[in-house]
Amino acid sequence: MRLVLRGGLILLAVLFIVFLAALGYRAWRQHDIARTLAIDPKRGIDEALFVKIGGIDQAIQIRGEDRANPVLLVVHGGPGISMIGLTTVFRPWEKSFTIVQWDQRGAGRTFGRNGGAAEAAQMTIDRMTRDGLELATYLCGHLHKRKIVLLGHSWGTVLGVRMVKQRPDLFAAYVATGELVDKQLNERTSYDIVLGMARAAHNAQAVKELGGIGPPPYKDLPTLLVQRKWLDVYDLASERDLISHMTPVVAFAPNYSLLDIYNAQRATPFSQQTLFAELNPFDSRKLGPDFAIPVFIFQGDKDLNTPTVLARDYFAWIHAPSKEFVVIKDAGHSAIITRPDAFLAELVQRVRPVVQRNGG
Repeated sequence: MRLVLRGGLILLAVLFIVFLAALGYRAWRQHDIARTLAIDPKRGIDEALFVKIGGIDQAIQIRGEDRANPVLLVVHGGPGISMIGLTTVFRPWEKSFTIVQWDQRGAGRTFGRNGGAAEAAQMTIDRMTRDGLELATYLCGHLHKRKIVLLGHSWGTVLGVRMVKQRPDLFAAYVATGELVDKQLNERTSYDIVLGMARAAHNAQAVKELGGIGPPPYKDLPTLLVQRKWLDVYDLASERDLISHMTPVVAFAPNYSLLDIYNAQRATPFSQQTLFAELNPFDSRKLGPDFAIPVFIFQGDKDLNTPTVLARDYFAWIHAPSKEFVVIKDAGHSAIITRPDAFLAELVQRVRPVVQRNGG
């Protein structure tokens, strides 16, 4: 027993030393990366704060090298996938735009501050749309702008399209990526594409599991996740490897604590489950084809999650003062993250001049 106890204590001591070494290495990396993220406060802005929105504290991050630049509000996807931990990915964007990252209800730091149960009762598309409009109003005043740019990714386009239609006066332009047009049509199209790829690859297990759940509508989140599992198998390598590539980015982010990481991991399944039923019947076409501001759709050419063909059809259907459909080559659903330089180049070339003309 003494030998067992001694061995256990030695093992605990070794694990503790390894843990301390890991924390030390993380702190060193964070310090090193922080230097690359430094912004001159004389011209730029670097703020991380909680703002009272919709009656609760919601987390935002505001970063940019020049306060005179247009403000770009990023409405993240998921639901529940915070992007504040990916600040280094968007560092080059901060030369041309003031980037605002927002942890929505049920995401990241907002989830950590308020707790899941308190947020769940208020997590509806309507309430979160009003949250976004409150935030946009706050940003216009806080950053001394007449209008800002809204960029919605995936689930973020569900909120984004409602925001710009309800209050076009707050926005100089709307940029959608991973466009979610009609949730059920989207899922049926994605299901058919993935099933076809599985059959072409003679993947009996994939065909069996996809046949087992059947085509959408899906009865619950676990059923949807079966389709997503096989979608990941046949997706672009950049999409399949997204989590493994972004994990060290988040782990060593100088502006992100271990508690932030823990809350972000808990938030995503919570939000997806909470919003599953309400999101199922969503169809942006029910809001009508007319937009009062310029609209841009940036779509990865190989998006299996929100198929590009549906985004093209929607783009052809809508009316706006000006509109552009931009294809990001060799990119999938997460083009904003996997091809950030190409995405930024299109923003600077196409969106920034329009925004500057429209008072953004």
